[in-house]
Amino acid sequence: MRRRGAAPSTLKSVLMALAWVLLGLGSLASLVVAIWVVVSMARAAALTRTGFTASTVWIWLVALTITIGVPFAVAVWKHQGDSRRISLTMAWLPMLWNAGAILVTMQIVPDILASALRGQGAWVAQESFGDSHSATRMMSALGHHVADLAAPGPEPEDVSTRGTLPLSGFDEVDVSKAISVPFAEKGTAILMDVTLRGPDAELTLPYLFDTGASYTTISSKTAKALGVQVPDDAPTLTFNTASGPRESRMVHLPALRMGRVEIPGLLVSVCDPCVNERNEGLLGLNVMREFFVQMDYKNQRMQLLPRASETAPNRAYDIEPLVELKVEGGAELWLGRVRWMVLVRNRGTVPLRDVVPVVRFTDGPTLRGASIDEIAPGKVGRSLVEGKASLDGTDDSKGHYTLGLVEAYW
Repeated sequence: MRRRGAAPSTLKSVLMALAWVLLGLGSLASLVVAIWVVVSMARAAALTRTGFTASTVWIWLVALTITIGVPFAVAVWKHQGDSRRISLTMAWLPMLWNAGAILVTMQIVPDILASALRGQGAWVAQESFGDSHSATRMMSALGHHVADLAAPGPEPEDVSTRGTLPLSGFDEVDVSKAISVPFAEKGTAILMDVTLRGPDAELTLPYLFDTGASYTTISSKTAKALGVQVPDDAPTLTFNTASGPRESRMVHLPALRMGRVEIPGLLVSVCDPCVNERNEGLLGLNVMREFFVQMDYKNQRMQLLPRASETAPNRAYDIEPLVELKVEGGAELWLGRVRWMVLVRNRGTVPLRDVVPVVRFTDGPTLRGASIDEIAPGKVGRSLVEGKASLDGTDDSKGHYTLGLVEAYW
């Protein structure tokens, strides 16, 4: 009879032991999550307070005090030094305390919690392993995922592609500076005088309006006369012209003037074959995109209306060929999100400022990176790109993405 009764008693003991183990694991898991949440919120609070910088030690001390110190103090106060009962209480009380605190926080201050997790959820891994480590990317994705549960974030911004300009109405152009250019004989070409400004001189030369040219050109002779340096290692680019594709070195031209309109900072192609007896170069799209163009075929004239703007023109179209872009580390996704550090190397001879890279997924979104204040010639800038994405796509485009610029200035 004793042997028959021993089996249920043993089973009961095993189940009880298993229950305590599960409670302990639950408390441990909730403790880890709670520390992560408190550290993120403490870090975010420290950064938002002007003139206040909390050390890492203080942040961890606050997190441990709230998540494990308070439950332990309650257990000690409740059981008055009974170590066995304190141990048993600590198997379940941290789980109840931390899980309850997280749920209450999600209900009372969801925006604060979400903002902290989105901004500082990866802070610990970032400090330990760097921006591009898999642990940092995983923690960032987890932080955004939990933040979306607490307070869904806004829809991602619609990022325009490089070089795209809005359609202009007459209220968006400066009619007083309009340029009227007659067609050449038989209407086969449009020629105009253009003033080029270099470091050493200015030259006014006849140029051909070429609707097929991606970039404006200058000859080696003109570059030398202007004082524009053409390094042997200058970036090269294959660009389109009306007569076909050409490869040439790309350099920075300080300014170009047409009539009373001056366009500062242009990327130009050094193209000797683009010169003939009628013109000294081609006016490409990087100049023409600064105008609203009207073609009057009846009167054989072209009207150029400069775009009116109070801000410096976005030169992403010109600058993108001068930079080298790549993702630091592997192109990983965690929980449907990317957290990539995009490296932008300036291969030109002029400093770049306010550079904003983008990641364009073939069958997905276009994600905008953080602005880089300045990149000196030969130096590398770093921009963090975060957002929801997918590398699924079709068979031909699966996993495909491209890097580019959406904003950049000389």
